Amino acid sequence: MGSELLPKQRAEARSLGWQAVGGWALGGVLLWKAGWIVGALGVGLAVWLTARWFRHRASWGMRF
Repeated sequence: MGSELLPKQRAEARSLGWQAVGGWALGGVLLWKAGWIVGALGVGLAVWLTARWFRHRASWGMRF
């Protein structure tokens, strides 16, 4: 029912979600390979991407 209502917004939310997952993967790799300072920057980026994804879903009233 919900997937037919907002197809563009769902596709955008899916894209933002994958960006957040990629940010977490990048943050983990940087934390592991480059050290904790650079890794902390990568994790900070991942937190920002995840918050952006949550805000997008919340603004359109999407459920999980």
